[in-house]
Amino acid sequence: MEFFYAIGFFSIIFSLGYAVFHLIRKKFFSPDKRFSKKIFYPFLIGGFLLCAATSPYTDQKTYAGENETKEQTAQIKELTSEKTSLSNEIKSLKERIQETNETLASVKTENETLKKENENLLKEKDKLAKDKKSAEKKLAGVQKNSAKTKQAQADKQTEAASAGQNKSSGSSKKTAEHSQECNIKGSVNKIYHTPRSTYYDRTKNVVQWFCSEQEAQDAGYRPPKR
Repeated sequence: MEFFYAIGFFSIIFSLGYAVFHLIRKKFFSPDKRFSKKIFYPFLIGGFLLCAATSPYTDQKTYAGENETKEQTAQIKELTSEKTSLSNEIKSLKERIQETNETLASVKTENETLKKENENLLKEKDKLAKDKKSAEKKLAGVQKNSAKTKQAQADKQTEAASAGQNKSSGSSKKTAEHSQECNIKGSVNKIYHTPRSTYYDRTKNVVQWFCSEQEAQDAGYRPPKR
């Protein structure tokens, strides 16, 4: 159909060109030449008829082309809008990625700090464990020495008690003997009284009897002040 429309269009152009050519030739070159209606009108009318017959198809094609152009324009607008939306999303994603990288860097730094603190705590823990073992060893040694000391003290006390009992029994015998043979009184206040002393007769709680003042002094007694 486009071919016939083109033939009609060129027929009209040819007829009009023929008319213009005839006018120019008649005016300037050959005034005697006659205008050929058999050439002019068939081409002119035939061209109009072909154009009229094929113009709806051409209009339809033009309309279809316009619709296609509109659709393409709409698609371009839609693609442009999608491009803008994608650009905004990409920008937002880049910002999120940057924030995520910053957060990761901060977390990494914090993790390294925590690792160092953990290492320091482990070192302190090991040190405390060693100090604890050392303290436990020292405590065990002290307890062992204390037990030995207590045992030694208990043994000494036992020996002292045994010796005291023996001495007490010996002293009681000696006191009994001295009470019969010696006349110097030894009081509970560690004072000895001779028969010449003022408090000789008043001293009733005699702890020990002595035969001489030297013996009383050797036993830790002192003479009275008067």
